[in-house]
Amino acid sequence: MNNKKQQAHTYLSLALLGGLMAAGGSVQAGAFGTPTANAAGWGRAFGGGSMFKDDPSSAFNNPAAMAFIDHNVAQFTVDYARINVKYKGTAKDYAGNDPAVVTQDPDTGELSSTPRTGDGGQGGFTAWLPTGFMVMPINDRFSFGLSQVVPMGARTTWDDDWIGRDFAVDTRIETVGLTGSLSFKVTDEFSVGAGAILQHTKGFVSQNLDLYAAAGLSPEIGIPFPAGLGESLMRVKVDNYSVGWFAGLAWKPTPQDTLGLNYHAKIKNKLEGKYSIYADPTSKGLIDSGLVQIAYPGLSLNSNGGNATTQLDVPASASLDWVHQFSDRLSLGASVTWTEWSSFKALTLKSDGATLVSIPYNYKDTWQYSFGGDYKLTDDLTVRTGISFDQTPTRNSTRDPRIPDGDRIFTSLGFGYNVRAIPGLSVDGAYSHQFVEEAKLKTHNQDRLGGATLDGKAKAYGDVVSLSATYAF
Repeated sequence: MNNKKQQAHTYLSLALLGGLMAAGGSVQAGAFGTPTANAAGWGRAFGGGSMFKDDPSSAFNNPAAMAFIDHNVAQFTVDYARINVKYKGTAKDYAGNDPAVVTQDPDTGELSSTPRTGDGGQGGFTAWLPTGFMVMPINDRFSFGLSQVVPMGARTTWDDDWIGRDFAVDTRIETVGLTGSLSFKVTDEFSVGAGAILQHTKGFVSQNLDLYAAAGLSPEIGIPFPAGLGESLMRVKVDNYSVGWFAGLAWKPTPQDTLGLNYHAKIKNKLEGKYSIYADPTSKGLIDSGLVQIAYPGLSLNSNGGNATTQLDVPASASLDWVHQFSDRLSLGASVTWTEWSSFKALTLKSDGATLVSIPYNYKDTWQYSFGGDYKLTDDLTVRTGISFDQTPTRNSTRDPRIPDGDRIFTSLGFGYNVRAIPGLSVDGAYSHQFVEEAKLKTHNQDRLGGATLDGKAKAYGDVVSLSATYAF
């Protein structure tokens, strides 16, 4: 291919990859981590990682494997995810009563109570997730890669009338990263690689505030106000840019085997933004009167909103991948992935240095085990399947409806097809279903949030459809 034509293809691929930074979504894996796989990877349930031949997702997942790709290749992937969560159980206010909305007659001052009638609760989301990879060999030893990935993301949206709205309303976390990586082929069988990521994280959390119940629980006040008196909602929006690094090794001990080891370092991520409070006049007056500050010294709320900060780091992870080619038609892969979720201790929201709330999570480190493979039915058509077990980092003692996560099993089917009418073009598709273990939700809100309790279980499942277009040039 002549240089001008190759440059045109390269510029087109770069423009496409850069344009993806404007898009985003979330496909949930354990907690708020998201898989960074293409459609072929989804079809294998991530077994073998990026160690299969000519996989451009190696630009991020294991940059060392780029050294074994001998041509330019660009890939664009779109995932559609649908996650459903159903809660069954009870919720009680701080006095042990069923949750209710309490109103006061402005003329007589008489209180009346309306129970929340939501039967359990329904949560979840649908989302579109675009991902892009590109690998360009520089010479026989060096290769360069670019990618756009979403390494972190989660979303839950609960029904308006669900009984646990004092614990969660809407939660959304999304990280979009742009990466550059370089590989070096040390020998014909061994290579190393490394890369850097610039990522943008944004998110919001909506939380009901039962201010009168919080005041009633305060030892400073001690007046038994009824729970549910007045309506108030805090909504926090934050974002941040941060940088990180990743590296990998790839080794071909035999012509049929490829082994890979990769490490993605922890990324420190301090998010900054604003909080807003939407409250009825009664609750707004409670804030403006200073009663909340008297109830909880050091807690400074402003009914007109204020600054907000929180720390939400991307945890470190490492994967060991293996692919074995049994014949010209059959290849199988296996992967083991460790994620250092124990680095996530609590979600602490601050405003101008003062802690508004700190919710403990105390996540634990996790392991994911994946197995899958390819079988070539014809020279142009490949079928895939795979299965993966992914541990949840959440604990029964601190799990809540914001991320009601349980251990999950991915089962996947996929295909790949070479489009002969357009040389160099191939398409891949995959469908993956997530069976999520029923998760216990037995939690107690902090007094400053109203002291309500939740006792039940969350049942979730998910479906992901993935489609990739790959062009080799």
